[in-house]
Amino acid sequence: MGKWGIGVIVRDNEGVVAAASCWQVFSLLDSKVAEALSMRKELKFAKDMCFLNLTAESNASNVVHALNTHQQYPNYVGSIIGDCINFNVFFRSLSFLHVWCETSQTAII
Repeated sequence: MGKWGIGVIVRDNEGVVAAASCWQVFSLLDSKVAEALSMRKELKFAKDMCFLNLTAESNASNVVHALNTHQQYPNYVGSIIGDCINFNVFFRSLSFLHVWCETSQTAII
């Protein structure tokens, strides 16, 4: 049985950490599902913490692209992307940004 770790760090507009959390998820066989699920967890966490203006960052370019273009694939990942898109009603502003993760950069080198 596989295990995935999902972590979220919320920073304010000055870069100061405002909140953080992590979860362990079992049996995710596909990294695309894990990345989409991570974004959904991030959005739910921000909603539960009552943040109103959010820039959600991810190093998963395929997830960020799907969210920014409102692409919903006819599979499980597409369903999770749809859930993420529907979170916009809980925020005053919501945007999605692709960022390089330091560990990803290290792994590439």
